[in-house]
Amino acid sequence: MTAGFVISIILNLLAFLLTVVGTVVMVKGIDADKYLAGNGWGSLKFFTVQSNLIYGAYAGIFAVCELVCGSADKVPQIMYLLKYIFTVGVTITMLTVLLYLAPVVEKSYPALFKGANLYFHLLVPLLGVISFCFLEKAGELSIPQTFLGLIPFAAYGAWYTVNVLTHAEDGKASRDYDWYSFVAEGIDKAAIAVIVMSVAATAVCFGLRFLHIL
Repeated sequence: MTAGFVISIILNLLAFLLTVVGTVVMVKGIDADKYLAGNGWGSLKFFTVQSNLIYGAYAGIFAVCELVCGSADKVPQIMYLLKYIFTVGVTITMLTVLLYLAPVVEKSYPALFKGANLYFHLLVPLLGVISFCFLEKAGELSIPQTFLGLIPFAAYGAWYTVNVLTHAEDGKASRDYDWYSFVAEGIDKAAIAVIVMSVAATAVCFGLRFLHIL
């Protein structure tokens, strides 16, 4: 085993363990904050939590696969592709918090990374980016495959949209289901938000690909 391969295994196992810890912290509401709070099972509705749970679970599976295979070139390409797809999800989460959500809430960055947010908004995503972009070079990624990274984002968006529309009351979205307030100010602004987020998500996909092939 090469040093990079061993470090990849360690980081993937660490991501799995931190996801478990973050889930416990979230469910118990430890250090939960009203800003970007991760508190209780109700937090499972957020893309932040969903993307991290999926990535963390897969990181554990990927680490076991690495150990069984014994070398990077023996790990099936589909495993690398799935790792990329799930890494996109947590990267979108991390960048959304750092570049958009954190600046618009009342508290500063350090205060926002408390409790489950520390794990799901920073630590696990960082481990994902580092391991995929700099250590798991054996997984080739074509341009068409790069767009597959949009699957988690698109799937969540479709589920969110259906959830909002099916629970609308008198033509208005219920705050209980439109928890991101995407349609609170009208469909037009929601459409703009979707376009901006789609462009940003695509940029994340190609950004990860660029770092991966360096």
